[in-house]
Amino acid sequence: MIRIWLSMGLPKSLAAGLGCFLLGSALYAPATAWAFSPGASREPTPINTGEEALKEVMQPFGEPEEEPPPPEKIEGVDECDWELEGKAVQDQTQDVLRSLSCHSFRWFDGLWGDTYDYNENAVSGRMIIGLEWNEYEGFDPRLRFKVRAPLPNMSRRFDLLLGRVDEGAFVSDTQGQDQTFYNPGVIDRGQEDTWLLGLGHRRDGGRSGWDWSVGVRLRLPPRPYAKVQYFYNRQFGDSTDLRFRQTFFWRSDDGFGTTSRGDLTHGLSLKNVLRWEGIMTTSQESLGTQWYFGQTWYHLFGGQNAFSLLTFARGETNHEVPLHDIGFKFVWRRPFTREWLFLSMGPTMTWPREFIEEERELSLGFGLWIEMQFGGWRY
Repeated sequence: MIRIWLSMGLPKSLAAGLGCFLLGSALYAPATAWAFSPGASREPTPINTGEEALKEVMQPFGEPEEEPPPPEKIEGVDECDWELEGKAVQDQTQDVLRSLSCHSFRWFDGLWGDTYDYNENAVSGRMIIGLEWNEYEGFDPRLRFKVRAPLPNMSRRFDLLLGRVDEGAFVSDTQGQDQTFYNPGVIDRGQEDTWLLGLGHRRDGGRSGWDWSVGVRLRLPPRPYAKVQYFYNRQFGDSTDLRFRQTFFWRSDDGFGTTSRGDLTHGLSLKNVLRWEGIMTTSQESLGTQWYFGQTWYHLFGGQNAFSLLTFARGETNHEVPLHDIGFKFVWRRPFTREWLFLSMGPTMTWPREFIEEERELSLGFGLWIEMQFGGWRY
């Protein structure tokens, strides 16, 4: 791996350091986890299953939650309405977002009939306000919003999605794995966010299956998209999980394309998880195969605090600069005044190079994000 980085023009000292980090992190992480864990002893923490460890340490980073049960109907009370009196500003903001989303999605579902009662608790979403800065690209403020809700009168397996997202990353399934803070597409970073409206099919559990979704960009001119995904999940032993997705997509401006991505998650303990992630994508408009590889260590400490340390590399075959970027990203995250309001921040160290005439130099950066969830947000 070090030889590959050297052949792509990466400084020898950096290549050697990153190579040693990737090679030794799996062996060193348990020791560092013990060192950073307050009040920890040298006795290993028992691991029941990989899923339990992943849920425990990843919950602050936004792992999926099960859909909540339907609420008990109270006569004369509309579960979609907001209640603002006597609430703090952050509670009022959350209630307004939830109420507007609930009324809109329930109205749309009502167009297909009234056979089933609508589950207002199943309407969920999040809003993220973030700002990133680095020496290479400068300031990048973002506002992201995503709402998901079932459509029981249309189909029990259909969801309606409305969101302001990175269109290319969302359609091609190349968005970052950590979705609790502003995380752009790991292949094409810095793309413009746009509003999308989509209809998706939700698979009914199981280790493997197919999903599909279609939608359109809510901007003139409208730009439709469609994608089909195959999922395969498997658990190895008590603490290791493998997830694989193959996505076939179409966008009106990029044509057809496909993305292969997989991640391997290993629970070291109930407070420490390692994850390796690989993504490769190609389309009719790309020069070659765009790729991304990353390794992340997640650590839960001090009750509600969590951090992640990411080492990554990304590039594109057949490009004049095959290696576009490589570096580190550290994120600290914790609830902020409310259990559904999160504050995330952290520095970055990257060595980007997009064009042949550029020199690969260190680019320091920093990010700050505030995330608000409502309705039991699930991804």
